[in-house]
Amino acid sequence: MKILTKAAFFAAKPGKGEALGARLLALVEPTRTELGCLRYDIHRSDEDADSWFVYENWATQDDFDAHMRTPYVQSFMATLPDLCTDGVTIHTAYRLTSNFAPR
Repeated sequence: MKILTKAAFFAAKPGKGEALGARLLALVEPTRTELGCLRYDIHRSDEDADSWFVYENWATQDDFDAHMRTPYVQSFMATLPDLCTDGVTIHTAYRLTSNFAPR
C-alpha cells in the first residue's frame, strides 16, 4: 500500500506564533477521526518558535482532499493571512517503506 504523506509548513508573523500553534493544535482531534487519516502531528521548530509544520499521512489523495474541504480546515485556512507571513507551503510524497525499527 502506498501511503500519501503531506508536510505543511507555516511561518508565523512576529508575535503570532502562539496563536498559530493554538489554531493548528485545534485541528488535531477532528482530523484524526476523518476517514483515511493515518497520522496527523503538529511540530514546532526548536530553532525558530515561529516555524511550525504538520506531518500527516493519508490513505489516498481523495481522503486528503476531503480533509481540506472540511469546515474546520476551511476556517483555519481563512486565518492564515492574519497569522502567517506567506500562507502555507505543502509538500507531497509517498512513503516507500514501513515498519522501520531504529537500531
